[in-house]
Amino acid sequence: MKIIYFSTPFFADCDFPLIGELQRKGHDVRYYITIASFSMRSTLIDLKELYPHTGIYPATEIYKEFDDFRNILDLSHVYVVNQKHKQKFHPANLLLMIRLFVRFLKQKPDIIHLTKPPYLTQKLLYLVKKKLVLTVHDTFQHTGYTNKRAERDRRMAFKKIPKLVLLNNRQSSSFASYYHIPNNHIFINKLGMYSSILYVDPIPLQIDRPFILFFGQIVEYKGVEFLLEAMKIAHSHYPELMLVIAGGGKYYFDIESYKRLDYVKIINHYIGTRELAGMLRACEFVVCPYKDATQSGVVQTAFTLEVPMVVTNVGALADAIQHNKTGIVVETCDVNDLANGIMELHSDKKKLNAMRNNIKEEWMRNMSWEPIANDYLKCYEARI
Repeated sequence: MKIIYFSTPFFADCDFPLIGELQRKGHDVRYYITIASFSMRSTLIDLKELYPHTGIYPATEIYKEFDDFRNILDLSHVYVVNQKHKQKFHPANLLLMIRLFVRFLKQKPDIIHLTKPPYLTQKLLYLVKKKLVLTVHDTFQHTGYTNKRAERDRRMAFKKIPKLVLLNNRQSSSFASYYHIPNNHIFINKLGMYSSILYVDPIPLQIDRPFILFFGQIVEYKGVEFLLEAMKIAHSHYPELMLVIAGGGKYYFDIESYKRLDYVKIINHYIGTRELAGMLRACEFVVCPYKDATQSGVVQTAFTLEVPMVVTNVGALADAIQHNKTGIVVETCDVNDLANGIMELHSDKKKLNAMRNNIKEEWMRNMSWEPIANDYLKCYEARI
């Protein structure tokens, strides 16, 4: 089967192993990834500078950083859609997407797999809509991310693209009802193990006391303010425990008082894969205090390094985390319940170690990309 897979750096940690698995199965997968100034540092991609020309290039020809992933996928079939200009409406970017569409047509693929709804001149793809498959990473827009134009693009995509892949089953009914989508247009798959982080050399985090970790981009729906308040309670009972909040982004609330706490360390910049690996290998567990979510790559990343989690009961997080087996599930936006979950896991090392073992022995066994790739192939081959 000839597959064009068109994505962005924000999904590289799940795209790379999936594409590698499809390639190992003998399928001709051409991976196109957009790179712009605002996506140079995201998940696995950590580019030092933007290539100064707009165009479509073999990835390793202009960005040597892709060489780190030779063991995961065939880089000879990876292409960068390079955008010198940041503005979506810039004529060079609009023309670039037209050129990309023509290139896709010339390759005569069986499937064009997307990970984001098309926008502006990307909507030319709807001329070959029968070939399109869209992975819907977010079934609904997150708190603080609501955008009318993006929502219009989402609705158009959900209406025109015949095969929509959701990455959890919990939200499929509400998604179908809200967007008026026939059930036979929805396919359920899942995320696998984010194995790319196993191939990097970790940078150790220099902290000489036990700590718990929040990592990821700082945005409103992540609920960091609830975690900081919960940590005040946890610290009053366990003064040796520290909280590390690691991730870039603008804080949406006043954090000055939290910065002065000696048991809170705020690292407000992009966290590269090597730096993250060092944090995960050293922390006791990860906390996700989200206000809303679909599913989260944070779970896949942490579990890949056998790190248990405390998460809120939103989206499919309660399905991804087996309560009291691989982590603890607490109520959403509830400071006291979050604090209790943190204190319970920190105070019970036997339980914490048992969770690490459960992740290794049970979760990892079910997170192979081979069955996930097989389910995508069934979706590709299905008749609508």
